[in-house]
Amino acid sequence: MNTGDLMRFGCWIHGESVTGNDRSAVVDPATEECFAEVPVCDAALVDRAVASASEALTAWRREPTVKRVACLRRLSQKILEYAEELTALVVREVGKPTAAARSEVENAAELVGYFAEEALRLSGEIPCLNVPKEQVLILREPVGVVAAVTPFNYPLSTLACKIAPALGVGCTVVAKPDEHTPLATLKVAQLASEAGFPPGAFNVVTGFGLQTGRLLVSHPVPRLVAFTGSSEVGKEIQKNGADHVKRLILELGGHCPAILCADAPWRSVVPQMISQAFKNSGQYCYRISRIYVDRRIAAEFTEAFVKAASALKVGPPGDPATQLGPLNNPDVLETVRRQVEAAVGSGATILLGGRRLETRSAGYYFPPTVLTGTHPGMEVMQEEVFGPVVVIEPFDDLQEAIRMANATPYGLAAYLFTADLGKALERAGELEVGSLWINRIHQALPFAPFGGVKESGLGREKSRFGVQEYTELKTIYLSY
Repeated sequence: MNTGDLMRFGCWIHGESVTGNDRSAVVDPATEECFAEVPVCDAALVDRAVASASEALTAWRREPTVKRVACLRRLSQKILEYAEELTALVVREVGKPTAAARSEVENAAELVGYFAEEALRLSGEIPCLNVPKEQVLILREPVGVVAAVTPFNYPLSTLACKIAPALGVGCTVVAKPDEHTPLATLKVAQLASEAGFPPGAFNVVTGFGLQTGRLLVSHPVPRLVAFTGSSEVGKEIQKNGADHVKRLILELGGHCPAILCADAPWRSVVPQMISQAFKNSGQYCYRISRIYVDRRIAAEFTEAFVKAASALKVGPPGDPATQLGPLNNPDVLETVRRQVEAAVGSGATILLGGRRLETRSAGYYFPPTVLTGTHPGMEVMQEEVFGPVVVIEPFDDLQEAIRMANATPYGLAAYLFTADLGKALERAGELEVGSLWINRIHQALPFAPFGGVKESGLGREKSRFGVQEYTELKTIYLSY
């Protein structure tokens, strides 16, 4: 590509686009072509963005909630107004099929609108002490400047879950999108200014995680870091946060099991399981990556699952028939390839896929892959698999299946299918996860808290609980 064809973006600080000395390329994962450039924000630009957010905080936190909510509502409408442009950016920088990219844009608008309403419902307490001339007021105040770090797989949905509750309660935000997918975030920042957010309320710094991201999360001013990404990076953020006793919301990795009992109507749920395993080419945290099936139905289920997975169309994101686009970047592709090869080298069997698609001259494509013959100690069973790879294994006893489901460092989500609802509710408490779907799979809902246990994270996003994460409690003892 000729450098004259490149789209050049600045970071977004205090309501305007700001350029930097160093630039990084944004690459189309379907073609491996560089099509845009953004600044690599150094310490000076990160300081400038944080100072802008700190300056804006004083006035923004004092604004009436209804005014902040009005800005969020307008931002939600702006996202829908520019849905086609945002969709095109997500397709190009993420590699997501057009329909899925459009769905994410619409979901981001919905989330911003939801958090606008939830901010109006935030409340404190006045305990009924019945003490003469004395009251105790329990208030919620904005935590302060928020550092929001988002991943490449869902750049807008994860952004909305951070900036909307933060801005709604009176915090200001400095966002750092993944270096591979900064463009949609920059567009939303521009739309936020048009929606009435004051300069500094929402800033965006761009660059690499090890450089710009580290500068932001270790900066002494932000009081809360909201991060979605790998458990490895989350642990580093937790260590850095200790230096300034920062609040943390960490939505980290997952290795999510599905348990299929013999009495479940499994044929009717195969399409749901296929979607939850391979959507976004397997690049999301609460996808099904391990399926444990009662041995009595294991052969039939495996045959049906492999047949359905083999019918998925892998291709260019812009093709309306495409169901799986490319993986986002070469590092993800190489990790998935290595995990599959290591599993096979340790005795696993490939039932489908397993190798990078060589039929395409360019692009980070990896086909739907199904493995069996694994054991719990394998790397593929312990590490998060961020790609279209699923392991299917039989079980003889439900307690054994639960033990295998829990046998990873992660605890984000799980799926359980059985016709015995009493058994399902009884076993629900034994699965070490933050969210459990029983007998149906759908998208995590805005009004329900989402987050993990164990090494899958800290805190919760979405719902009123997610809003409260961006506040501090203050107790006032009032005598009169």
